[in-house]
Amino acid sequence: TMITDQHNDKISPLSVCSNVPAFDLFHDPSWCPPERNLLREFYREAKGQEWTNSTGWVGEFNSHCEWHGVECNEEGLVVSLTLGNGGLSGRISDAIGNL
Repeated sequence: TMITDQHNDKISPLSVCSNVPAFDLFHDPSWCPPERNLLREFYREAKGQEWTNSTGWVGEFNSHCEWHGVECNEEGLVVSLTLGNGGLSGRISDAIGNL
Protein backbone atom coordinates (compact mmCIF):
# COMPACT_ATOMS: atom_id res chain seq x y z
CA THR A 1 0.00 0.00 0.00
CA MET A 2 1.37 3.37 -0.94
CA ILE A 3 0.36 6.54 0.83
CA THR A 4 1.00 10.17 0.10
CA ASP A 5 1.51 13.30 2.09
CA GLN A 6 2.22 16.94 1.42
CA HIS A 7 5.99 16.39 1.57
CA ASN A 8 6.40 13.13 -0.29
CA ASP A 9 4.17 11.72 -2.98
CA LYS A 10 5.20 8.08 -2.53
CA ILE A 11 5.88 7.34 1.12
CA SER A 12 5.77 3.69 2.19
CA PRO A 13 4.09 2.18 5.24
CA LEU A 14 6.36 2.48 8.27
CA SER A 15 6.69 -1.29 8.72
CA VAL A 16 8.14 -1.61 5.20
CA CYS A 17 10.79 0.93 6.14
CA SER A 18 12.39 -1.27 8.77
CA ASN A 19 16.10 -1.90 8.45
CA VAL A 20 15.44 -5.47 7.38
CA PRO A 21 17.55 -7.02 4.61
CA ALA A 22 14.44 -8.27 2.82
CA PHE A 23 13.30 -4.69 2.20
CA ASP A 24 15.54 -2.65 -0.06
CA LEU A 25 13.25 0.35 0.37
CA PHE A 26 14.85 1.21 3.71
CA HIS A 27 17.75 2.82 1.85
CA ASP A 28 15.57 4.72 -0.62
CA PRO A 29 14.87 8.16 0.90
CA SER A 30 12.02 8.88 -1.48
CA TRP A 31 10.08 5.85 -0.17
CA CYS A 32 11.42 5.71 3.39
CA PRO A 33 12.51 9.18 4.57
CA PRO A 34 15.48 8.81 6.94
CA GLU A 35 13.90 11.30 9.33
CA ARG A 36 10.94 8.99 9.85
CA ASN A 37 13.18 6.06 10.72
CA LEU A 38 15.30 8.21 13.06
CA LEU A 39 12.21 9.53 14.84
CA ARG A 40 10.84 6.00 15.17
CA GLU A 41 14.07 4.98 16.91
CA PHE A 42 13.85 8.06 19.15
CA TYR A 43 10.23 7.15 20.02
CA ARG A 44 11.20 3.61 21.05
CA GLU A 45 14.17 4.65 23.16
CA ALA A 46 12.31 7.53 24.85
CA LYS A 47 9.43 5.19 25.77
CA GLY A 48 7.00 6.89 23.41
CA GLN A 49 4.18 4.50 24.29
CA GLU A 50 4.16 6.18 27.74
CA TRP A 51 4.06 9.80 26.50
CA THR A 52 1.04 11.89 27.40
CA ASN A 53 0.59 12.81 23.73
CA SER A 54 2.08 10.66 21.01
CA THR A 55 -0.59 11.38 18.41
CA GLY A 56 0.46 10.00 15.06
CA TRP A 57 3.84 8.75 16.23
CA VAL A 58 4.89 5.55 14.52
CA GLY A 59 1.57 5.39 12.73
CA GLU A 60 1.82 3.01 9.83
CA PHE A 61 0.27 5.31 7.27
CA ASN A 62 1.20 8.86 8.17
CA SER A 63 4.18 11.06 7.53
CA HIS A 64 6.56 11.90 10.35
CA CYS A 65 5.67 15.54 9.61
CA GLU A 66 2.17 14.79 10.94
CA TRP A 67 3.41 13.36 14.25
CA HIS A 68 2.64 15.41 17.38
CA GLY A 69 5.43 17.88 18.14
CA VAL A 70 7.30 17.39 14.86
CA GLU A 71 7.70 20.36 12.55
CA CYS A 72 9.05 19.92 9.03
CA ASN A 73 10.08 22.27 6.28
CA GLU A 74 8.71 22.15 2.73
CA GLU A 75 11.10 19.34 1.80
CA GLY A 76 9.85 17.16 4.66
CA LEU A 77 13.01 17.61 6.74
CA VAL A 78 12.56 17.93 10.50
CA VAL A 79 13.29 21.48 11.68
CA SER A 80 12.06 21.21 15.28
CA LEU A 81 10.70 18.89 17.94
CA THR A 82 8.39 20.29 20.62
CA LEU A 83 7.81 17.55 23.15
CA GLY A 84 7.95 19.39 26.48
CA ASN A 85 5.83 18.12 29.37
CA GLY A 86 5.04 15.02 27.37
CA GLY A 87 6.23 12.43 29.85
CA LEU A 88 9.38 11.47 27.97
CA SER A 89 11.63 9.05 29.80
CA GLY A 90 14.33 6.60 28.94
CA ARG A 91 17.31 7.32 26.77
CA ILE A 92 17.62 9.99 24.09
CA SER A 93 18.75 8.13 21.03
CA ASP A 94 22.00 9.11 19.36
CA ALA A 95 19.93 9.03 16.16
CA ILE A 96 18.38 12.37 17.10
CA GLY A 97 21.66 14.04 16.13
CA ASN A 98 21.18 12.84 12.55
CA LEU A 99 17.98 14.81 11.97
